[in-house]
Order: sequence, then C-alpha cells, then structure tokens
Amino acid sequence: MASHIDFDQRYKTGNTPWEINRPDQNLIDFVKENRLPPCRVIDIGCGTGSNLIWLASQNFQATGYDLSPMAITIAREKAAACGVTCTFFNKDFLVEALAPDSFDFAFDRGCFHHIRDHDKRLNFAAKVATTLGENGIWLSLIGNNDETREGEGPPKLSASEITMAAEPYFKIVSLKAHHFDFDHEGLPAMNWVCLMKKRS
Repeated sequence: MASHIDFDQRYKTGNTPWEINRPDQNLIDFVKENRLPPCRVIDIGCGTGSNLIWLASQNFQATGYDLSPMAITIAREKAAACGVTCTFFNKDFLVEALAPDSFDFAFDRGCFHHIRDHDKRLNFAAKVATTLGENGIWLSLIGNNDETREGEGPPKLSASEITMAAEPYFKIVSLKAHHFDFDHEGLPAMNWVCLMKKRS
C-alpha cells in the first residue's frame, strides 16, 4: 500500500479523484436492497468519512480507519456537522491490533485493490475475517481489470486475483462488474462489487 505521506499529500493538494463527498450509491443500494439491519460496521480506508457518516445516520455503529491524518480530521468535522456519532482512527488497519468479533459488516471502497502483492492480499482478507464475527459480511468495491481506459484511474484487479485472496476466508456471494459512483467529468471507472460472507 502507499505510504501515509502519499495519501496525506494527496489530500493536502486536492488530488483526490476518488472523493465524491457523499456516500457511494453502491453502498446505499446494497444496504437498502438487502435490508441490512444496523450493526457494527468498519470502513477500511474511510477517507473523509462520507460512507461511514451515511451508515451512522442509518443507525449503524460506525468505525473507520484511514492512513491520512488530514482525511480523518475532515471526517471528524463532517460527522460533527451532520450530528452523527462515528469513531475514526488515523491508523493502519493491517497493523492495528483488533479483537476478534469486533464488527459484523466490513466495507471498503477502493482500499483492497491498492494491495498489489498476492500474499499481502491474503493477509488483508485474513485480517478482515478475524475482525468480523460469525456470519460477518464484507462488501468491497474494487477496480476492475477489464477497464480499458487510458490515463489515470484506480488500481485494478482481475476476478481471479480477488477470489484467490478472499476464498480461503470468505464465501463469495456475488462478484459483479459495475462502476464506482463518480462526481467528475468523464465516464466513471469500472469496478467489481464484491460481496463476501465469512466462512465458518
């Protein structure tokens, strides 16, 4: 993954094409279509907190981790302005000691795909699984390797790269090609919307 300085510098310069300052429609659709009841949720790589703030407004017990101090500062300010309770940590999810069964639902919008090494992706999936309780679910929005756009865009993984990392720890419920919710000019980047359930 990129260093703390990389992400913080990008927030400081405003070079954050992933930032839409509202919850991603993929997340909203998932929660509403599946009638997911409020539970303990962790947003891994929460950025400035838009997705977590929306979840908190839906009565989820909301916790977020991000590497950027600036992003976390903004997230706390946004949550306070919205009048919702979220817990934000400026820490690395992968190295933070989290107790087993700390959460019921894990969400990440473009965090997992930053891990370019297979063994490290396995470690990421294992950490998510350990953090989740029995029947825990993980919704991950991942850059899609079928994307043919030129120039900059999110990191991309193939379906096989995702399944090889996740399946030792999760049953893949669905893996569908879609696109990131987008708030800029041009076409939105393709993604995988990957829904996983923790193995017993």
